[in-house]
Amino acid sequence: MSNEPGAAVLAIFAQLIDRIKQRTPVGSNDKPIGKKVYSQLVLGMPIDREDYLKPWSPSGGASLREAVPPAAEGAAPAADPQMLKAMQAAWKTSLLCKTMLAVTTDGAYREYPTGRHLDFAYDAILSGMTPLAIPEESADIKARRLAAQKILYKTDAEGNIDFGAKTSLYLNYLKNAEAVADAKADFAVANTVAMIDPVKAQSWPVESARFNNKVKRARDALVAEGAEQVEKALNVLNSIGIPVEARLISRAKEAWDNWNLGLTGVVPGNSPYSLIMPTNWCDPDNHDGWEKLTVEQSSYKHFDAQNARSDSASSWSSRSQSRSGSGGVMLGFAAFGASGGSSSSNSSWQSSESSTFNSSFSNNATNLHIELEYGLCTITRPWLISDIFFLKNWFLTNQKKHAISDGTIDGQANSQEKLLPMIPQQFLVVRNVKISTSNWGSDGTTLSEYYGASQGSAGSNASRVAGSGGVSLGFISFGGTAARGSESASGQSSAWSAKSGSGYFGTTFNGETLAIPGAQIVAFLSDIVPANPEADDPNLPH
Repeated sequence: MSNEPGAAVLAIFAQLIDRIKQRTPVGSNDKPIGKKVYSQLVLGMPIDREDYLKPWSPSGGASLREAVPPAAEGAAPAADPQMLKAMQAAWKTSLLCKTMLAVTTDGAYREYPTGRHLDFAYDAILSGMTPLAIPEESADIKARRLAAQKILYKTDAEGNIDFGAKTSLYLNYLKNAEAVADAKADFAVANTVAMIDPVKAQSWPVESARFNNKVKRARDALVAEGAEQVEKALNVLNSIGIPVEARLISRAKEAWDNWNLGLTGVVPGNSPYSLIMPTNWCDPDNHDGWEKLTVEQSSYKHFDAQNARSDSASSWSSRSQSRSGSGGVMLGFAAFGASGGSSSSNSSWQSSESSTFNSSFSNNATNLHIELEYGLCTITRPWLISDIFFLKNWFLTNQKKHAISDGTIDGQANSQEKLLPMIPQQFLVVRNVKISTSNWGSDGTTLSEYYGASQGSAGSNASRVAGSGGVSLGFISFGGTAARGSESASGQSSAWSAKSGSGYFGTTFNGETLAIPGAQIVAFLSDIVPANPEADDPNLPH
């Protein structure tokens, strides 16, 4: 079989796609529920776990448990390195979760050429959401509301409700309710003290009656002094509904404000807090919950570099060939680099037009055995309330209907017209790849130069051959020969942190096994936003 590494890549890709599709909910007609878009990267984006591991969370979490003890008395205070690291991880996670992708029909990963961000689009939508005219309340509802308000608040000389002046009945109710709460708290504290003191514990069954009587007297006073009347008025006011649209839009704006946090360090400004599940997604040493995929010669013998039974794999094959500029060099082992040391690539290296891909591989390795871990990671954004996209009876200021999304894939593919056509919800991560064979052919010599134990000057020469860009097995990127540094590169459009493709990332080759540790993002899975809004702004000129 010619180009077995290329066939293995297609086999891996097809199996991953099949497994992801099996996890997509389907209806009784076996069709997916909702509309999802799969966006495959031509080259995986390597992730350094130090960039995202153990981020700060509002409840403390790992960042709080591992905090250094306070400085000794008289010692100069020092920054907590664990907390600084946790805050940096939270900030980089927020950048990753703001990634906004264009809708495509061919499974291609594509960012907007001019650079767009999910949080910016969502903020603009919230600011422009306006409920349609709210109908006037009926006379009966108005009368019930006014009667309840008069029980709780005083009226002025004109008979209007003065919400700053509670009635004596309401004030007394609040005082009595607080007295009941205090009596219950006193009972609980006294019980706790008695249980840890053997002497007091002996007399607690008798002593408790005094505290219990205080609770009873406070409750009797609450009931006798008008609690029923006050609580009935409160129930009336709480049960009178407001339009769903107005309420949920208000709640969505409140959540947006609450979750815009100061994650930007010394730079004034806020960033919306997000998290990724599972939390061990970037830690290749934590294997809990991750699935394994194994591909051997028997799995890929019916594949070749030109054909694949998976439409998605075939589409990726076409894109990788067009990116390479040399007819399928990405289908198998490849060395790639930027022409002249520069590149006009979008999102670091995904959509490069000026990069040249130079291959020093023959792809004549045979009988490959490939193992890897994979998992679909879920993005959680507490600041994004997607319920608002299912509301009716609202419009977007100065916009026509469907300005956000038309609810379809084909209608907005490769278009910049819509404000927020889809939202990335998950991404596919591949980790801890191992490729083994005893028949590496001439590719074994090349890999030894790149990643063997005696790398030295031979490795440097190989790096120049690769254009200092890196090496890949199809979409699995395992970097060039440069030592891994602490710097991180930001994609021009997405502004999220990913390690450069030239990072070393600890890849090793011992003559039989090529080990590629670490995690890399290889695809995103997004939901199409329902058609929104359903009405034009009524103030637009006709």
